[in-house]
Amino acid sequence: FLLLLKGVIDCPDLPLNVSRSFLQNDGYVRKISEHISKKVADKLNSLFKTERENYNKYWDDINPFIKFGCMRDDKFYDRVKDILIFKSTEGDYTLLKDYLNRNSSKHKDQVFYVSDEKQQAQYIRMFKENGLEALYLDTIIDGPFINFLEMKESGIRFSSVDSDISEALKEKTETEKDDKELQESLESLFRDFLDVKDLKIQAEALKTPDVPAVILLSEQSRRMQELSRRFGGLSMGALPEDRTLVLNKRNVLIQRLCELKGREDRKADVEMICRHVYDLAMLNHKPLEPEEMAEFVRRSNQLLTRLAELES
Repeated sequence: FLLLLKGVIDCPDLPLNVSRSFLQNDGYVRKISEHISKKVADKLNSLFKTERENYNKYWDDINPFIKFGCMRDDKFYDRVKDILIFKSTEGDYTLLKDYLNRNSSKHKDQVFYVSDEKQQAQYIRMFKENGLEALYLDTIIDGPFINFLEMKESGIRFSSVDSDISEALKEKTETEKDDKELQESLESLFRDFLDVKDLKIQAEALKTPDVPAVILLSEQSRRMQELSRRFGGLSMGALPEDRTLVLNKRNVLIQRLCELKGREDRKADVEMICRHVYDLAMLNHKPLEPEEMAEFVRRSNQLLTRLAELES
């Protein structure tokens, strides 16, 4: 994991005319390896304490090697665990313990993270608008590193920004009875028009009113998908995606759909809008399949045509 280092070791006790594999198992080489790892950890600690600004600048380049070293060498992890920093959606770098302390009142012992900044842009915006913070964990090594940290840091749970709706993103507006009735109404409405297997539907009053719906993928499903990709698309069995369509009760479009439900003269419009709301939510979750994208474009053109006709 110290591939970034280059140099020569002067040691009279090392045999020379031997294979590399033999050298790697040599006792002197192991001691030298441990010593170099310790010196690197000491240097990193020194940089963190005395040149924090430079340390932050180096971090984007060196962090995959440090994370790999932590997973491979427990001693190395113990030496650098207190200087592992993470880029935050607030725009700075933070220690994990500082992140947890700052956000303990909003989500105790839970770490929200971004795995794809472009694809999860809407979720990041919702977090920022509601005073929530997430960490960027978007390199190829971060998937295994998250699992590693959860084993090492007891009680801490990592969740992608699009895997869970934090309570801080919700707003209490209706009574429990109203909530149940609206939930049942919206669920039956969207199930009538969406032919999506194993899709869960729930209604929430989100603090961001201009978002009609979002798609959530459970953290467990996400990690199983990443594991499958890591092993070249290895089949993990018939595991359904644990996806949830969250409809925003505070959104004007969703409210209007509830008003139009049951009107036969507007059934075609309601169906088109329901499908479009779902596709828009999916676009913020992951790219659509070619056929789905073609249908989305066709429907968009149809909606624009209807809008133009209304204006005339």
